Amino acid sequence: MPLYSIGMPHRDHLYPLLAAFCIVNAASGIFLTQVQAAHISQNDQSIYAEGIGTSPATFIRATSSEGTINLPILVYHIVRPSYPDDSEAVRAIALTPETFDAEMQYLAEAGYHIVLFSDLEDNLRNNKPLPTKPILISFDDGWGDQFTYAFPILKKYKYPATFFIFTNSIDHKSFMSLNELRELIAAGMVIGSHSRSHPYLTKIPDSADLWDEIYTSKITLEKRLGITINQFAYPFGQYTAAIAMLVEKAGYRSARGDYYTGEQKVSRLYELSALNAPTTLALFKKSFPAR
Repeated sequence: MPLYSIGMPHRDHLYPLLAAFCIVNAASGIFLTQVQAAHISQNDQSIYAEGIGTSPATFIRATSSEGTINLPILVYHIVRPSYPDDSEAVRAIALTPETFDAEMQYLAEAGYHIVLFSDLEDNLRNNKPLPTKPILISFDDGWGDQFTYAFPILKKYKYPATFFIFTNSIDHKSFMSLNELRELIAAGMVIGSHSRSHPYLTKIPDSADLWDEIYTSKITLEKRLGITINQFAYPFGQYTAAIAMLVEKAGYRSARGDYYTGEQKVSRLYELSALNAPTTLALFKKSFPAR
């Protein structure tokens, strides 16, 4: 699969990546070393997010048949003001707060209904009805900007969303604090796991290390937040069938990948397809027509 990228915020809003949150496996080269983490460019966040792998599919009215449903899963990474020196990688996936607000308003005006992963899971497993034109909103990585800029807009429209957090980032500068995560939960948001250190899971040769990334992140979030963690998002959207089986074994109810196909299937609950949200309102409307 192609690698996906995300960019660092502007230097005036310093986002130093602290060495402590990147657990290192220097021998395998899977993780950023502490020295590398300390010297990442302040405007190069191209280490965590998925990139633009496929074009968003045109949304088709949701119909459930034999465990299959057309339901887009949107993935957001960066919601913050833009800066002249933002990298190309940042611009490819970043939205200004104004654009994010406009997209959320459009969903309401166009008749879309925001659902959660639990709703999708219950539909696929138990045929529990979903509203017409359902759509799912998710955020990756736990950047502090998501709390500062996106969270108030979600509350404004009373939209629930799922925030996928990699646990080593919690309470570090640039990322959300434990108290902020608790505030999200209190407002009706859902927290999911995005592994411990956000590695390429497909590059981890040791099964114990792989299990640690998948299972320990779940247990850590559950202990620190006092909730059950039911959803997992693969770092960089990359996984194998064996990794998906481990995610199921760890006790998650579903897992999100990328490469939106236009439909979700009960047989692929641990390979749910998703797409990076379009970064302009025009593209957003084109991808999700009001009909």
